[in-house]
Amino acid sequence: MTFAELTVLPCGASSQPGVIDCLADLHLQRSQPRTWQAFRTYLEGTPASHILLLGDLFEVWVGDDCLQERGSFEAEVAQALRDCTAGGKAVYFMHGNRDFVIGQDFAAATGAQLLQDPTILRVQGAGAWLLSHGDALCTDDLPYQQFRAVSRNPAWQQKFLAQPLAARRAFAASIRHESQSRKQEQDAASYVDLNADATRAWLHASGCSTLIHGHTHMPASHDLGDGLRRIVLSDWDLEARPARAEVLRLAPAGTGDADWQRISLAST
Repeated sequence: MTFAELTVLPCGASSQPGVIDCLADLHLQRSQPRTWQAFRTYLEGTPASHILLLGDLFEVWVGDDCLQERGSFEAEVAQALRDCTAGGKAVYFMHGNRDFVIGQDFAAATGAQLLQDPTILRVQGAGAWLLSHGDALCTDDLPYQQFRAVSRNPAWQQKFLAQPLAARRAFAASIRHESQSRKQEQDAASYVDLNADATRAWLHASGCSTLIHGHTHMPASHDLGDGLRRIVLSDWDLEARPARAEVLRLAPAGTGDADWQRISLAST
């Protein structure tokens, strides 16, 4: 296992890094306007200097060429991200299980930087954390891991992206319908969470004591023993009751280890 690294240094004349926000699983789509509006409002008002989007920003991504489609929802979101980065904020994106074919054209259009999964986040004077979308650690979900291995293959992606955009959108719609059907049939007892042994192995190999991830939509902090833990990000759904929208924020706290705080945005 190899780990990419992202190092956040002090901002400008300050001796401390700026505010860092982690978000995941917004599943943005035109049919969820409240969630999209909440994210746009967040981008316009967040005090964060660094925004880390840890996967599934979109409900589905069928190729960067969707940004060129007249009136596309994806292009609208990309423009909001471009406005954010043009204003001086650093935005990073890590692939999720719904938007894993986002590529360099998306990065160029938005000003976002692509993060590998997993990545070690090092914050000068504060500590280090391991970041992941989280799906790679759901090792007990064998059917999904088989699909993940196939769909991350460059040859599979090249073949998929060679299809007409309309065909890709139709395929994505069928996959979403199938996924929603499985969720309705699934109860809490059958849900496959991150494998604890695999998670501890990643943490030991990376030298970090905390994993921050999304994917499961089950926000919590889990003690893994031996001083290790994992922090699970919330998904966003402003259409739900109660509404869900949350960021995990690291703010400057002087020297020494710092910790993260959950900030609810569900009322925005």
